[in-house]
This record gives sequence, C-alpha cells and structure tokens, in this order.
Amino acid sequence: MAKYLGNLDKQLKASGYRQPLQITQCGGGSISVDHAMESPLLTLDSGPVSGVTGSLYLGELMGVPNIITTDMGGTSFDVGIIHDGQPEYSFVSNVVQYEYFLPKVDIQAIGSGGGSLARVDAQSKTLNVGPESAGADPGPACYGKGGTVATVTDADVVLGTINPDNFLGGRIVLDKGKSVEAVQRVADGLGLSLYQAAAGIARIAEFKMADIIRKMTVEKGFDPRDFVLFAFGGAGPAHAGVFAKELGVQKIVIPQKEIASTWCAFGAASADILHVYEQVDIQATPFEAARINATLEALEKKANRQMDRDGIEQSRRRFAFSLDMRHRGQINEVEVMLPEERVKDAFFEPLRARFTARYEQLYGRGSSYADARLEIVTLRLRATAATPRPRLSAARKLSAKIGAKATRGKRSVYWAEPKKGIVTPIYDGAFLVPGNTIKGPAVIETTDTTVVVHPGRTLRVDKFGNFEIVFAR
Repeated sequence: MAKYLGNLDKQLKASGYRQPLQITQCGGGSISVDHAMESPLLTLDSGPVSGVTGSLYLGELMGVPNIITTDMGGTSFDVGIIHDGQPEYSFVSNVVQYEYFLPKVDIQAIGSGGGSLARVDAQSKTLNVGPESAGADPGPACYGKGGTVATVTDADVVLGTINPDNFLGGRIVLDKGKSVEAVQRVADGLGLSLYQAAAGIARIAEFKMADIIRKMTVEKGFDPRDFVLFAFGGAGPAHAGVFAKELGVQKIVIPQKEIASTWCAFGAASADILHVYEQVDIQATPFEAARINATLEALEKKANRQMDRDGIEQSRRRFAFSLDMRHRGQINEVEVMLPEERVKDAFFEPLRARFTARYEQLYGRGSSYADARLEIVTLRLRATAATPRPRLSAARKLSAKIGAKATRGKRSVYWAEPKKGIVTPIYDGAFLVPGNTIKGPAVIETTDTTVVVHPGRTLRVDKFGNFEIVFAR
C-alpha cells in the first residue's frame, strides 16, 4: 500500500497536480497521503464509507438528519446509518479471519447486487439468490460474455425495468434473449411462469436487503420509519422501492440523478480532513477528572502536531471528544459524546445522563441500572478540518411542466404487485427538472442507473436536482 500510494503521489506531481493528495479513510473523512502510507489499515472500507460521507453532506443541505444509506452495485449491498446528523460508528471489525480495532463508520454488507446468481435447489425446490456473483466478466447472461446463470440484472431485463437497448446510455446493448433463457431455467425448476420467476429473483434479493437494514436499525434501537432512505449505486434505484416499503420508510432519495451511480466518489470529493486519536484508560466512578482531562489534552496535542504537518491553519481545526463507557462488570461499551471538551468533576452528572440515554436506546428503556458504577474504557478525539466541497445549488424556480425531451414512450413492465404487465411510461432522467412530478408506475432512465417508480408511488425532482420517491397522495 505504501509503495502504491507513493507512486501515485509522484505521478500526480509529475503531471502537474499541485494540491496535497488526500486519501479517504474508514472514519468518514480523508487523511494525507503520508499518513495513509504510515497507517494503511485506515483505508479499509473507505470506499463504501465515502457514500455515507456524501449522504451526510447532502442531508445537511436538505435538512435531513436521519438517513439510511444503501449502495447496491454489481456484487454487494452496503448499508450505513446517519442519526441526528452523525454517522453511526463501529470499533471492532472483521476482515476474513482477522479482527481489527479501529473507529470506523459502521458499514454492513451482504452479497446482493445486480450480478448476484439465482440458483434452484433441485431437492428442496427453493430459489437462492447470492451471495455468489457473476461479477463483470462473464457477468449476467445478458452481457453475452458466456454467463448462463440467471442474475438479478437478468431478472430486471425480463421484467422490463431495464431497457436492453439503453444500458449505460446505450454504450452496451444487452441480449434480452439470453436473459429470458437463463430466467426460464429458473422458472422450469420451480414450476413457475417466466415473469413469476423473474419477479421472485428480484424480490428475494430485495427482502435480503431489507433484512440487513433491519439489523442496522431495529436491532440497534432505531425505527426505520424515522429515516429517509438514500439509494445509490448502479442498481440501487431500481430496487429501493421494494425494500424501503418493506421497512415502512416514507421517502427515498436518489441523489443527484445519474451521479447516484458513483455517489461514493462524490462522497470522497466532499470529505473533510479527519484524524482520529484514542487512548485506553480504564477507570470507574468516581472518575478522576484531572486524569481524564490530561489524557484529552494529550490527544489534542497529538492532533495539532499532525495538522501542523498537514499545513492546516488553527482557525480551520475542529475537535470533537467522546468517551467509550459501560456498566462496571460488562464488556460492551457505548460511545458518549463530550461537547464540553473537558470533564468538570468526578461524578459529572451530564455524562451519566448521556450514557443512560444512549445505553437505553440500544438495549431498551429501563435497561440501565441507575445505581451501578460506570467505567470509562477509551477516550477519543476526532480532529477535523473543512475542505472545499462540490457545490450543490438549489434551483430558484420549480417547474411542473415535463419537457418533450424527457418522454421516452412506453413499454410493458411486469409488476410483482399487481402481478401483471402494465404498459408503463418511460422518461429520460437527464431532462427532468426541479419541480417535475411523475406518478407511478414509471421508469426513469439515466446514463448510469435506472429508477423504478412502483404503482402507488410518486417521483418528484427536488430543488437540488435529486429524485425523491414518496407514497402517492
């Protein structure tokens, strides 16, 4: 990693790039290339984490503090949570057989993407979708590269939600016949019709996505109905309508139209500089305020030294302190923010109150024992510095009129509800403007993704140019 990043930095400088190179990191921001070379573990999961970073930035502009981020590509489905304007973090992660301890934005992934393979178990007559993927080569059967096993993308082609003649803006022409052959084999194995099998493939994948979102929300004390769901990645906007409804979510946002397919790259471009410092110092109540404050002071000095190296002015530096706390005798900690930056006394009641609120959010009302002693395990500092971000401007005027260039005619699309094909209007997303409203069923095609608006839903283009899907009113 150090060699790769070093060569990249040299090549950019030789090509005339004069800005200091920043590398995205798993904590939700970026670090200098030198720091990334010293601590390459910080880059793990930094790609999917960038999708959360971009969603956090857009959510702030939209005034949306609670967001479920969903990124569906060809092989995986990644989920993150933003609550009260802050990403949810994890502090212990696993990569294959290795366990590592790092504060990182909590991303959970399953093998469910456009390339997920659909197979029938001959003995049980059941259908399995994923986690194996056809990848990009040979890819889905419709790619015509030798793949013969049906995938979620093949199901979408059969159902009519994906236009085989306008995939990637027409740069790739898909072979619908091969999709039909692959899905028909699934149908024959289950005794279903072609369209029932295709709808079943898509529905199984979508319900698996709903399950992983439940684990990230309900099992952590959050109600998904209190969140807006952001759907991005090449395949996400085509399937979000089902798993969002399954969760009770009332609004879906497809950020910035066709940019949604590369939303993680947008997030990387909007990331602030971030350095995270930790110190383990286990102590039980009554706490030693001076000891805590001395550790926080040491973390702040360490952050300032790094930011001096980064050339960041004092006025741009922002520090956020937190403590990992638990009931004495337990092993699971919860992170408690410390907006005061320092502890004022040994008992510090606001700290206990915040701990109790967070603990009971995770484990249920009344689960925290008020008379129990508490322990501080880890002290943490997140040091940030704002960087220039892509500018998203709100439209001054909204237009209800849909331009003639936005209409692409109609085609038959099979809808699992109401279990029949419907002649469905098709739109070119590039020509939809803020204020446009479309009632489902409808399909909106962009260069790099397809947005599916189910019957009973309404799509509108908001003032920032995002697609919003809500229940029809």
